[in-house]
Amino acid sequence: MKSTGCNDLGRIVDALAEYHPELINQEDIRHASVALILRTYHSEPEILFIERAASKKDPWSGQIAFPGGGKEVLDADLKQTAIRETLEEIGLSLDERMIIGRLDDQQGSNRNRALNLVISCFIFYLEQDPRLVLNYEVEEAFWTPIKTLKNPVNHFFYQTQHRHEPFSAIRLGQGSNGQDRVLWGLTYRFVQRLLELVQTNT
Repeated sequence: MKSTGCNDLGRIVDALAEYHPELINQEDIRHASVALILRTYHSEPEILFIERAASKKDPWSGQIAFPGGGKEVLDADLKQTAIRETLEEIGLSLDERMIIGRLDDQQGSNRNRALNLVISCFIFYLEQDPRLVLNYEVEEAFWTPIKTLKNPVNHFFYQTQHRHEPFSAIRLGQGSNGQDRVLWGLTYRFVQRLLELVQTNT
């Protein structure tokens, strides 16, 4: 995808074109990948988030996240993992031609405990507004403007019951059931890294 100029989307494309992410390629560790999906709405770039459905089997139950999951044997690579998981979770068909970049791999953790898991993040750009079909793993999916994520008014420290120190977080407004949407943890780190890249490129 070519740069679209000096707007936020153009800066994202330009920043990613010059960026070389730090990857973790250990063979003795589990790998997963997620899709950070961008679109332009009323000339403003937006990111697609999901709220994971409440489930005792899901260590990230109820959290704000990106579509994604663990690499399976039949996945050719981690890009295909992100594409497959996105189709399964929200019914959105992606392909590699939509990828405009990749962020640094992140070490997985849960309840303040490091996991034997590395998560990769691939960035996709959609030319058209997609129709989404959510599966049982996803409570809802929603778009958030980049300007909302950048606005310092929405940044705060979020306290969870599993950690003494609060997490850096971003308020994303209210969900369809009136719940507060709070971006923190792994997905926050991916978003913050993208914002840092764009800021550096301005």
